[in-house]
Amino acid sequence: MKFRLLLAIATVSLAGWVCPSPARAGVVVLCNRTEEKVDFVVVRIDGKVSRHSLEPEDISPIEVADKVAIAFDAGRAPRRALLTANSIHCFVSNLGNLELVRLLLPSDDSTGLQPAATQGGTKLAPVCSIRVKLLVDDDEPAVQKLWEPRLRARLTAASEIIEKHCRVRLNVVRVGTWESNDKVIDFVKTLREFELTVAPAPAQVAIGFTSQYEVPKGRAHLGGTRGPLHSHILIREWSQHISKTERLEVLVHELGHFLGAVHCGEQTSVMRPILGDRVSRAADFRIGFDPVNTLAMYLLGEEMRSGQFRGFRQIRPATKAQLIGAYTALSEIMPDDTTAKRYISLLKPPQENKAAPER
Repeated sequence: MKFRLLLAIATVSLAGWVCPSPARAGVVVLCNRTEEKVDFVVVRIDGKVSRHSLEPEDISPIEVADKVAIAFDAGRAPRRALLTANSIHCFVSNLGNLELVRLLLPSDDSTGLQPAATQGGTKLAPVCSIRVKLLVDDDEPAVQKLWEPRLRARLTAASEIIEKHCRVRLNVVRVGTWESNDKVIDFVKTLREFELTVAPAPAQVAIGFTSQYEVPKGRAHLGGTRGPLHSHILIREWSQHISKTERLEVLVHELGHFLGAVHCGEQTSVMRPILGDRVSRAADFRIGFDPVNTLAMYLLGEEMRSGQFRGFRQIRPATKAQLIGAYTALSEIMPDDTTAKRYISLLKPPQENKAAPER
């Protein structure tokens, strides 16, 4: 009965608020900041209706064309809202009533930052597929018939998390090995050696798992890449001390950097700066991204799906402005972390100094 009522409200509301064209491709990121599951109804500009549920702290990116109508039970009475593309909204509890509030970014009060116009009713672009070459170094103790299915399963699990947040899928097209230099123990130098030794072709990104290290004391690189859409990602693969969930989280973290995510202060986000902190060992922990990084990854994914993508620096001005807004917001929350600042600099004219790896 509740969903029938919400559906009726959403349908009527959309008819009164939204013009059929022109439409714009984009995303609305919804997150649940309450302690209870939230049910809601979405009605898109083409009349398509879908029902959704969000668990506490969960995030749902809703692909939209320009605007989308949302209806939910606010406690005392049903509520509805019209949300614009490329925005973040959070369900919160206020005096026992459910509310939907917008999380404003520095770019939200600017003009001319809407996604590129499309015709009303245009079908959204399909999920973007990234080709992956999966490798282990010569220090991997297991034979290939053991390590290959293990790493394929981990990448599949990571791909499912990534696809949920930004509609980008990872597909293994080649597996192999490389010989790492045991005398090189510095992680940054090892990443450089991996880049010089392994060509990513026929894939777009080579993901290497090195087993030559012992676990050091204190903070250490668990993985790294040089930034968005870089051709190489390197992960430390240890046989002990790190749980299966922690291994998956490290991989998702580095793939997040690859897809435009930066460090975040939220302890439930996979993009928190320090992993291996045992947080993910909790039975109810779910690996996921924070809402701002979800928006950033989705925006970059939409650029790749557009068919006109030429690289991170050459994205459309509107997307570039929105990404800078997202990175600025995260940088203001974590002023001592340089990741967001560096991604902002990458969106500006090329610099002469070589990029340092993200971890």
